[in-house]
Amino acid sequence: MGKFIIYGAGNRGKWCLEFLEWRNLADCVLAFCDKRYGEIGQINGKKVLSYEEAKKANVPFLVSNSNESEAAQILRMMEDDGCRGVVFDDFYKVLEEEQTVFLREWCAYHHAQNNDQWFQEAEKAKEADVFWNENSIFLRYFQQLDLHNVIELACGRGRHVPYYMEAAGKITLVDILEENMDFCKNRFSGSDKIVYYKNNGFNLEKLDSSSYTSLFSYDSMVHFEMMDVYEYLKDIYRVLADGGKALLHHSNYSADYKADFAHAPHARCFMNKDIFAYFAYRNGFKVIGQKVIDWHGAENLDCVTLLEK
Repeated sequence: MGKFIIYGAGNRGKWCLEFLEWRNLADCVLAFCDKRYGEIGQINGKKVLSYEEAKKANVPFLVSNSNESEAAQILRMMEDDGCRGVVFDDFYKVLEEEQTVFLREWCAYHHAQNNDQWFQEAEKAKEADVFWNENSIFLRYFQQLDLHNVIELACGRGRHVPYYMEAAGKITLVDILEENMDFCKNRFSGSDKIVYYKNNGFNLEKLDSSSYTSLFSYDSMVHFEMMDVYEYLKDIYRVLADGGKALLHHSNYSADYKADFAHAPHARCFMNKDIFAYFAYRNGFKVIGQKVIDWHGAENLDCVTLLEK
Protein backbone atom coordinates (compact mmCIF):
# COMPACT_ATOMS: atom_id res chain seq x y z
CA MET A 1 0.00 0.00 0.00
CA GLY A 2 1.32 3.44 -0.95
CA LYS A 3 1.28 6.78 0.83
CA PHE A 4 -1.72 9.10 1.19
CA ILE A 5 -2.66 12.38 2.82
CA ILE A 6 -5.48 12.80 5.33
CA TYR A 7 -7.64 15.73 4.24
CA GLY A 8 -8.93 17.42 7.39
CA ALA A 9 -6.97 17.79 10.62
CA GLY A 10 -9.94 17.96 12.98
CA ASN A 11 -11.03 15.27 15.42
CA ARG A 12 -12.10 12.83 12.73
CA GLY A 13 -8.81 13.25 10.88
CA LYS A 14 -6.94 12.56 14.10
CA TRP A 15 -9.09 9.47 14.67
CA CYS A 16 -8.13 8.23 11.21
CA LEU A 17 -4.44 8.54 12.08
CA GLU A 18 -4.89 6.94 15.50
CA PHE A 19 -6.82 4.06 13.90
CA LEU A 20 -3.92 3.48 11.54
CA GLU A 21 -1.41 3.73 14.40
CA TRP A 22 -3.45 1.10 16.26
CA ARG A 23 -3.11 -1.14 13.20
CA ASN A 24 0.61 -0.37 12.74
CA LEU A 25 -0.11 1.41 9.43
CA ALA A 26 0.75 5.00 10.40
CA ASP A 27 3.74 5.02 8.04
CA CYS A 28 1.28 5.11 5.13
CA VAL A 29 0.18 8.62 6.16
CA LEU A 30 2.43 11.14 4.44
CA ALA A 31 0.82 14.21 6.01
CA PHE A 32 -2.40 16.04 6.81
CA CYS A 33 -4.02 18.72 4.69
CA ASP A 34 -6.03 21.49 6.31
CA LYS A 35 -6.78 25.15 5.72
CA ARG A 36 -5.45 25.80 9.24
CA TYR A 37 -2.06 24.34 8.32
CA GLY A 38 -0.15 27.35 9.64
CA GLU A 39 -1.96 27.25 12.96
CA ILE A 40 -1.76 23.48 13.56
CA GLY A 41 1.72 22.74 12.25
CA GLN A 42 1.76 18.98 12.83
CA ILE A 43 -0.15 16.13 14.43
CA ASN A 44 1.63 13.14 15.96
CA GLY A 45 4.69 13.89 13.89
CA LYS A 46 2.73 14.32 10.64
CA LYS A 47 3.07 17.75 9.00
CA VAL A 48 -0.12 19.66 8.17
CA LEU A 49 0.08 21.01 4.61
CA SER A 50 -1.88 23.54 2.63
CA TYR A 51 -4.02 22.10 -0.16
CA GLU A 52 -1.74 23.59 -2.79
CA GLU A 53 1.31 22.00 -1.20
CA ALA A 54 -0.47 18.68 -0.66
CA LYS A 55 -1.46 18.47 -4.33
CA LYS A 56 2.22 18.50 -5.32
CA ALA A 57 2.80 15.26 -3.42
CA ASN A 58 0.76 13.43 -6.06
CA VAL A 59 -0.67 10.87 -3.65
CA PRO A 60 -4.33 10.06 -2.87
CA PHE A 61 -6.30 12.00 -0.26
CA LEU A 62 -8.35 10.40 2.50
CA VAL A 63 -11.28 12.79 3.13
CA SER A 64 -12.08 12.56 6.82
CA ASN A 65 -15.16 14.82 6.72
CA SER A 66 -18.18 12.89 8.05
CA ASN A 67 -20.78 15.14 6.38
CA GLU A 68 -21.78 13.33 3.20
CA SER A 69 -22.61 16.42 1.13
CA GLU A 70 -19.48 18.30 2.24
CA ALA A 71 -17.30 15.27 1.54
CA ALA A 72 -18.83 14.95 -1.95
CA GLN A 73 -18.06 18.61 -2.62
CA ILE A 74 -14.44 18.10 -1.56
CA LEU A 75 -14.12 15.08 -3.83
CA ARG A 76 -15.47 17.07 -6.79
CA MET A 77 -12.91 19.80 -6.09
CA MET A 78 -10.13 17.22 -6.07
CA GLU A 79 -11.37 15.63 -9.28
CA ASP A 80 -11.42 19.03 -10.99
CA ASP A 81 -7.82 19.50 -9.85
CA GLY A 82 -6.76 16.12 -11.19
CA CYS A 83 -6.32 14.65 -7.71
CA ARG A 84 -7.44 11.33 -6.33
CA GLY A 85 -9.58 11.22 -3.22
CA VAL A 86 -11.61 8.72 -1.21
CA VAL A 87 -14.00 9.19 1.71
CA PHE A 88 -13.50 7.32 4.95
CA ASP A 89 -16.35 4.90 4.16
CA ASP A 90 -14.36 3.72 1.13
CA PHE A 91 -11.02 3.71 2.88
CA TYR A 92 -10.90 -0.08 2.77
CA LYS A 93 -10.08 0.30 -0.94
CA VAL A 94 -6.96 2.30 -0.08
CA LEU A 95 -6.00 -0.34 2.48
CA GLU A 96 -6.61 -3.00 -0.18
CA GLU A 97 -8.77 -5.14 2.07
CA GLU A 98 -12.37 -6.31 2.23
CA GLN A 99 -14.90 -3.82 3.55
CA THR A 100 -16.04 -6.28 6.21
CA VAL A 101 -12.48 -6.61 7.53
CA PHE A 102 -12.06 -2.83 7.63
CA LEU A 103 -15.32 -2.26 9.50
CA ARG A 104 -14.55 -5.09 11.92
CA GLU A 105 -11.23 -3.46 12.75
CA TRP A 106 -12.82 0.00 13.03
CA CYS A 107 -15.37 -1.38 15.49
CA ALA A 108 -12.65 -3.08 17.55
CA TYR A 109 -10.57 0.11 17.55
CA HIS A 110 -13.51 2.21 18.73
CA HIS A 111 -14.16 -0.15 21.62
CA ALA A 112 -10.48 -0.25 22.53
CA GLN A 113 -10.36 3.55 22.69
CA ASN A 114 -13.53 3.88 24.76
CA ASN A 115 -13.30 0.84 27.03
CA ASP A 116 -12.73 2.64 30.33
CA GLN A 117 -15.63 5.07 30.00
CA TRP A 118 -18.03 2.56 28.47
CA PHE A 119 -17.45 -0.23 30.97
CA GLN A 120 -17.73 2.12 33.93
CA GLU A 121 -21.27 2.84 32.80
CA ALA A 122 -22.02 -0.75 31.76
CA GLU A 123 -21.14 -2.10 35.20
CA LYS A 124 -23.81 0.02 36.87
CA ALA A 125 -26.85 -1.78 38.23
CA LYS A 126 -29.31 -0.03 35.91
CA GLU A 127 -27.41 -1.32 32.87
CA ALA A 128 -27.12 -4.85 34.23
CA ASP A 129 -30.82 -4.86 35.10
CA VAL A 130 -31.72 -4.99 31.40
CA PHE A 131 -30.22 -8.48 31.24
CA TRP A 132 -30.65 -9.92 34.73
CA ASN A 133 -33.90 -8.65 36.26
CA GLU A 134 -36.53 -11.34 36.79
CA ASN A 135 -38.82 -9.95 34.06
CA SER A 136 -36.11 -9.71 31.42
CA ILE A 137 -36.47 -11.70 28.20
CA PHE A 138 -32.69 -12.14 28.37
CA LEU A 139 -32.98 -13.91 31.72
CA ARG A 140 -35.97 -16.04 30.67
CA TYR A 141 -34.00 -17.31 27.69
CA PHE A 142 -30.76 -17.56 29.68
CA GLN A 143 -32.44 -19.88 32.17
CA GLN A 144 -32.89 -22.39 29.33
CA LEU A 145 -29.12 -22.68 28.79
CA ASP A 146 -27.11 -25.63 30.10
CA LEU A 147 -24.15 -23.94 31.81
CA HIS A 148 -22.06 -27.09 32.22
CA ASN A 149 -19.61 -25.82 29.57
CA VAL A 150 -20.58 -22.31 28.46
CA ILE A 151 -19.00 -19.78 26.09
CA GLU A 152 -19.54 -16.05 26.49
CA LEU A 153 -18.78 -14.44 23.13
CA ALA A 154 -17.50 -10.84 23.05
CA CYS A 155 -17.32 -10.80 26.84
CA GLY A 156 -15.66 -7.38 27.15
CA ARG A 157 -14.46 -6.97 30.72
CA GLY A 158 -16.63 -9.77 32.03
CA ARG A 159 -19.44 -7.68 33.48
CA HIS A 160 -21.94 -10.55 33.13
CA VAL A 161 -19.75 -13.28 34.62
CA PRO A 162 -20.63 -12.61 38.28
CA TYR A 163 -24.31 -13.21 37.48
CA TYR A 164 -23.77 -16.80 36.29
CA MET A 165 -20.32 -17.92 37.47
CA GLU A 166 -21.55 -19.85 40.48
CA ALA A 167 -24.05 -21.83 38.38
CA ALA A 168 -21.58 -22.60 35.59
CA GLY A 169 -19.28 -25.60 35.33
CA LYS A 170 -16.65 -24.37 32.88
CA ILE A 171 -16.64 -20.88 31.29
CA THR A 172 -14.81 -19.86 28.13
CA LEU A 173 -14.56 -16.08 27.74
CA VAL A 174 -13.98 -14.91 24.16
CA ASP A 175 -13.13 -11.43 22.92
CA ILE A 176 -11.30 -9.84 19.98
CA LEU A 177 -9.35 -7.43 22.22
CA GLU A 178 -6.27 -8.66 24.10
CA GLU A 179 -6.74 -5.92 26.70
CA ASN A 180 -10.19 -7.27 27.55
CA MET A 181 -8.75 -10.76 28.00
CA ASP A 182 -6.03 -9.39 30.26
CA PHE A 183 -8.59 -7.46 32.30
CA CYS A 184 -10.74 -10.57 32.76
CA LYS A 185 -7.75 -12.72 33.69
CA ASN A 186 -6.96 -10.27 36.47
CA ARG A 187 -10.58 -9.79 37.51
CA PHE A 188 -11.28 -13.53 37.82
CA SER A 189 -7.81 -14.68 38.83
CA GLY A 190 -9.25 -16.56 41.79
CA SER A 191 -11.40 -18.85 39.66
CA ASP A 192 -10.14 -22.09 38.11
CA LYS A 193 -13.27 -22.65 36.03
CA ILE A 194 -12.61 -19.87 33.48
CA VAL A 195 -10.46 -20.10 30.34
CA TYR A 196 -9.72 -17.22 27.97
CA TYR A 197 -9.61 -17.03 24.19
CA LYS A 198 -8.70 -13.97 22.10
CA ASN A 199 -10.30 -14.67 18.75
CA ASN A 200 -10.27 -13.04 15.32
CA GLY A 201 -13.69 -11.38 15.40
CA PHE A 202 -15.56 -13.76 13.10
CA ASN A 203 -15.15 -17.37 14.23
CA LEU A 204 -14.14 -19.71 17.05
CA GLU A 205 -11.58 -21.74 15.13
CA LYS A 206 -9.44 -22.69 18.14
CA LEU A 207 -12.34 -24.17 20.13
CA ASP A 208 -13.14 -27.88 19.90
CA SER A 209 -16.11 -29.10 17.89
CA SER A 210 -19.25 -30.49 19.57
CA SER A 211 -17.87 -29.71 23.03
CA TYR A 212 -19.92 -26.87 24.54
CA THR A 213 -23.35 -27.01 26.09
CA SER A 214 -24.22 -23.36 25.45
CA LEU A 215 -23.06 -19.99 24.17
CA PHE A 216 -24.38 -16.49 24.66
CA SER A 217 -23.51 -12.94 23.63
CA TYR A 218 -25.03 -9.71 24.98
CA ASP A 219 -24.79 -6.15 23.63
CA SER A 220 -22.00 -6.98 21.17
CA MET A 221 -23.31 -8.84 18.13
CA VAL A 222 -25.54 -5.81 17.51
CA HIS A 223 -22.38 -4.18 16.11
CA PHE A 224 -21.15 -7.13 14.03
CA GLU A 225 -21.14 -6.98 10.25
CA MET A 226 -23.78 -9.24 8.69
CA MET A 227 -21.16 -11.41 6.99
CA ASP A 228 -19.39 -11.89 10.33
CA VAL A 229 -22.69 -12.85 11.97
CA TYR A 230 -23.13 -15.58 9.38
CA GLU A 231 -19.58 -16.87 9.94
CA TYR A 232 -20.11 -16.86 13.69
CA LEU A 233 -23.37 -18.80 13.42
CA LYS A 234 -21.61 -21.42 11.30
CA ASP A 235 -18.89 -21.87 13.92
CA ILE A 236 -21.23 -21.66 16.91
CA TYR A 237 -23.10 -24.60 15.43
CA ARG A 238 -19.80 -26.47 15.07
CA VAL A 239 -18.64 -26.00 18.66
CA LEU A 240 -21.96 -26.77 20.35
CA ALA A 241 -22.81 -30.30 21.41
CA ASP A 242 -26.05 -31.83 20.15
CA GLY A 243 -28.91 -30.14 21.99
CA GLY A 244 -26.70 -27.19 22.90
CA LYS A 245 -28.27 -23.74 22.82
CA ALA A 246 -27.08 -20.30 21.73
CA LEU A 247 -28.58 -17.07 23.06
CA LEU A 248 -27.71 -14.09 20.89
CA HIS A 249 -28.56 -10.39 21.19
CA HIS A 250 -28.37 -8.90 17.70
CA SER A 251 -29.44 -5.93 15.63
CA ASN A 252 -32.96 -5.60 14.24
CA TYR A 253 -32.10 -2.49 12.21
CA SER A 254 -32.83 -2.85 8.50
CA ALA A 255 -34.08 0.63 7.60
CA ASP A 256 -30.82 1.38 5.76
CA TYR A 257 -29.00 -1.32 3.83
CA LYS A 258 -25.77 0.67 4.20
CA ALA A 259 -25.96 0.57 8.00
CA ASP A 260 -22.71 -0.23 9.76
CA PHE A 261 -20.98 0.50 13.05
CA ALA A 262 -20.12 4.04 11.96
CA HIS A 263 -23.47 5.06 10.46
CA ALA A 264 -26.55 3.75 12.24
CA PRO A 265 -28.60 4.35 15.41
CA HIS A 266 -26.62 3.10 18.41
CA ALA A 267 -23.99 1.75 15.96
CA ARG A 268 -26.26 -1.09 14.83
CA CYS A 269 -25.31 -2.99 11.70
CA PHE A 270 -27.73 -4.08 9.00
CA MET A 271 -29.70 -7.09 10.25
CA ASN A 272 -33.20 -8.03 11.30
CA LYS A 273 -35.10 -10.77 13.08
CA ASP A 274 -36.02 -12.71 9.94
CA ILE A 275 -32.60 -12.53 8.27
CA PHE A 276 -31.01 -13.77 11.48
CA ALA A 277 -33.46 -16.66 11.73
CA TYR A 278 -32.74 -17.55 8.10
CA PHE A 279 -28.98 -17.53 8.71
CA ALA A 280 -29.46 -19.75 11.76
CA TYR A 281 -31.70 -22.16 9.87
CA ARG A 282 -29.25 -22.41 6.97
CA ASN A 283 -26.52 -23.32 9.45
CA GLY A 284 -28.56 -26.14 10.95
CA PHE A 285 -30.12 -24.48 14.00
CA LYS A 286 -33.66 -24.72 15.26
CA VAL A 287 -35.05 -21.32 16.27
CA ILE A 288 -36.53 -21.78 19.76
CA GLY A 289 -37.63 -18.17 20.25
CA GLN A 290 -37.14 -14.58 19.15
CA LYS A 291 -38.15 -11.35 20.84
CA VAL A 292 -37.79 -7.89 19.27
CA ILE A 293 -36.90 -5.29 21.90
CA ASP A 294 -36.41 -1.54 22.27
CA TRP A 295 -32.96 -0.23 23.16
CA HIS A 296 -32.37 3.01 25.06
CA GLY A 297 -35.48 4.61 23.60
CA ALA A 298 -35.03 3.28 20.04
CA GLU A 299 -38.15 1.26 19.23
CA ASN A 300 -37.68 -2.31 17.95
CA LEU A 301 -33.96 -1.72 17.40
CA ASP A 302 -32.73 -5.11 18.64
CA CYS A 303 -33.71 -8.75 18.85
CA VAL A 304 -32.94 -11.58 21.28
CA THR A 305 -32.82 -15.02 19.65
CA LEU A 306 -32.55 -18.46 21.27
CA LEU A 307 -31.25 -21.29 19.06
CA GLU A 308 -30.79 -25.03 19.52
CA LYS A 309 -28.46 -27.40 17.70
